[in-house]
Amino acid sequence: MQNMDQVFLYMKDEMERQAQSEEKAILDEVKKLEEEAYESMKLEAKRDADLRLKQDVEEMTSQAASEISESHIERTKKLIKQRDEYMQSVFAKAKEKLIEFADSQEYLPFVEAKIQKVAHHFQDLETVIYVSKKDLSLKDKIVSAFGSDVRIEVNDEITLGGFIIENKKLSLISDETLDFALENQKEWFNKNSGLIVK
Repeated sequence: MQNMDQVFLYMKDEMERQAQSEEKAILDEVKKLEEEAYESMKLEAKRDADLRLKQDVEEMTSQAASEISESHIERTKKLIKQRDEYMQSVFAKAKEKLIEFADSQEYLPFVEAKIQKVAHHFQDLETVIYVSKKDLSLKDKIVSAFGSDVRIEVNDEITLGGFIIENKKLSLISDETLDFALENQKEWFNKNSGLIVK
């Protein structure tokens, strides 16, 4: 009987050892599964956080770019307005000076010199010199400066002074008006003033 008890105790010990071994294997497997699940959740959480961070950075970058662009547009508008106001002021003063010049003693010699400079191109009976209404009073002096008989007519588009000389037969025209000169200076000023807004 004692042998039986020993066999029973041996079997009991063996079963406990095997149970403990299986329990350890199960616990190790559970621990391993827990660690894998934790790592997987950690990786997924990191991916989600990275994605959210990337989206936030892209949104912030886009918003910053939009604000910078809007700010640049506003600054450009202000600079263009300021440039235009400056140009208007400069050319308003230039126009005043030209009006003063057209009323001065130097104006008639200026017109006579301009006519003499271009007259040799227009020596024909079909030549017409267009002037402003106020310069019609200079008709005799203009004809004299031209050097031969020429028709003088009023052109209402000439407001500052000077003249337009035209020969339709020869298809020649020369605009020597102060209006045209001022307009050309606006174009020159735009190109050369350094007030280009980018």
